[in-house]
Amino acid sequence: MSYEFPVTDKFQAREVTELDFTIEPTDEKVYVNLDSVRDKSYLDQIKFTLNIDDDQLQRITKTYHKIIFSGHRGSGKSIELKRFHNGINNNACYLSVHIDIEQEMEVGGFQPEDLFVILIAKLMERIDDEGISFESDYLAKILNDWLSDKEIKSELKKDFKLNLEGEISAGNSFLGFLKFKSALKSIFSASSTTSETIRRTIRKNPSNLIDQFNSILSDLRETLQKEGKAKDILFIFDGTEKIPYRIYEALFVTNSYFIRGINANMLFSVPINSYFNIKDNPAADFFQVHTLPMVKLTNESKPILKKIISKRIDPEKFIDDDALELCVEKSGGCIRQLIRIVNRAMTIALGEKITADIATKGTCSLGEEMKKILKSEHLEILKQENYYTADAPVLDLLSSLAVLHHNSTREVNPLLDGLIK
Repeated sequence: MSYEFPVTDKFQAREVTELDFTIEPTDEKVYVNLDSVRDKSYLDQIKFTLNIDDDQLQRITKTYHKIIFSGHRGSGKSIELKRFHNGINNNACYLSVHIDIEQEMEVGGFQPEDLFVILIAKLMERIDDEGISFESDYLAKILNDWLSDKEIKSELKKDFKLNLEGEISAGNSFLGFLKFKSALKSIFSASSTTSETIRRTIRKNPSNLIDQFNSILSDLRETLQKEGKAKDILFIFDGTEKIPYRIYEALFVTNSYFIRGINANMLFSVPINSYFNIKDNPAADFFQVHTLPMVKLTNESKPILKKIISKRIDPEKFIDDDALELCVEKSGGCIRQLIRIVNRAMTIALGEKITADIATKGTCSLGEEMKKILKSEHLEILKQENYYTADAPVLDLLSSLAVLHHNSTREVNPLLDGLIK
């Protein structure tokens, strides 16, 4: 569905303030740039790590950096990663492969081996999008190892309407991976012969797969240089924080050497609680860590935060200014929370104009819901203001947004004001 912003239809107004409503950073009608009120040193540091200046790659990095990009849920990691991708994905910089885990895979059933599958499949898709002429014997071997089994061929054809027999027998690995990519989410969303066989094959000899993939990357770099398409390759993973935590630990902590062994710069988003766990783990020494800060509520930032709402919905029709001011105050500088507050108030108002009283009812109901999930130990930590540690209950509070992290300071979520006694 297309929208004319700011929307004036009450049902559309509800839709564009729902948490799963996505926007593109290139859409100036609805996107709000927060650089002027949010410390963006994290962005300059990431670019410096990747040898980027003026959106150009000045020289190939001597080592392959693995970058952790952390932040609260709702701080805007996804849209900022997409904006970063858009800025550096050009012939003078990187062939940037942006991977939205949630869009490409079923995150609930995600396994460590799936990372390699999505890396290869998404890379092939990007190469095709750019019109790059590329083939690799190593790629053909991987396709053959994964998909040449008769039972797999039969299942792909019968259950997923995917016939790869011709591509595999002819060694047409590029086309084969493009077809495979089209059904990736369906194949790995449930237990199937194909998914389990591929995972088992990867587990048998992951080092060999990494060597093959690195050879693919080496061949691709030569092709990129010949065609003048880009100077190097960068993988950007968004949504890694949504995979099961035990899988996250396996990839980034226990077996982090798999990721570190890939000869490419890589950027991964992680939630704030995982970030603090990583810092306390020896594996953290192998990652560059950067955090997307929350927006501090100031006289300069509040008008800009209001634009996040007023660009989506017509404020004259849907929200009083004092009500919008209250919503911004209660957001604590969390974009996701601001949008959720307005959506809750709009639901209470049934699409009519939101007053300060209605906004208050919305924030009170959200605060009560947040308090209900807290255990006694969480409540005691909040009462004592003892939330500057990396203990498990504090990480729970950070993950749930009950405690908001602002660079060097932390504070109780404004939604809980008056509820912690």
